Amino acid sequence: MKHRELEVYLHHHIPVSKSLGIGVNTCSSKNIEITAPLRVNTNHMNTVFGGSLSVVGILAGWSLVYAQLEGKKHQIVIQENSIRYLKPANKDVTAVCKYDNLTAWSRFHRAFQRKGKGRVQIACNLFCADELVATFEGVYVVFNKE
Repeated sequence: MKHRELEVYLHHHIPVSKSLGIGVNTCSSKNIEITAPLRVNTNHMNTVFGGSLSVVGILAGWSLVYAQLEGKKHQIVIQENSIRYLKPANKDVTAVCKYDNLTAWSRFHRAFQRKGKGRVQIACNLFCADELVATFEGVYVVFNKE
C-alpha cells in the first residue's frame, strides 16, 4: 500500500482525519508516519491541542494495523489507549509507529488465524521539529468481517 492510498482511505472512511489535516508521509507494513499541521490543530496557547495529539496517535496505530493486514476489509477498533504529554508542540506534529514488537504481533496473528479476532498493543512516538513531545500506546482489536 502506498502512502497516498492510505491517506485517501483515512480521509474517506475516518472523516476526522481530513478535518485535522492528517497527511501520510510513510506507509508500509513495518512503518507508519503521519503528520498533523499546527494551523488546524491549535489551541488557545498556539500549540497543538492535546486531543488532536491523541487522535494522531490513535490514527497512526490504527494505520499500522491496517497496513499489516494489507488493507483487507477487517474491522479494526481501538480498545484502550494512553498518551503521555512531554512538552508543548508549537509546530506541525509527526507520529511514528513501527512494527517492532515481534512477540506481540506473532501472538496477534496466531489468535486472528485461529479465532477470527486478535488484539495487539501499538506504541507511537509523536514529534515536533524532531523533538519528542508525546508517547502513545493503544490496544487495537481486529475482527474478521466474514
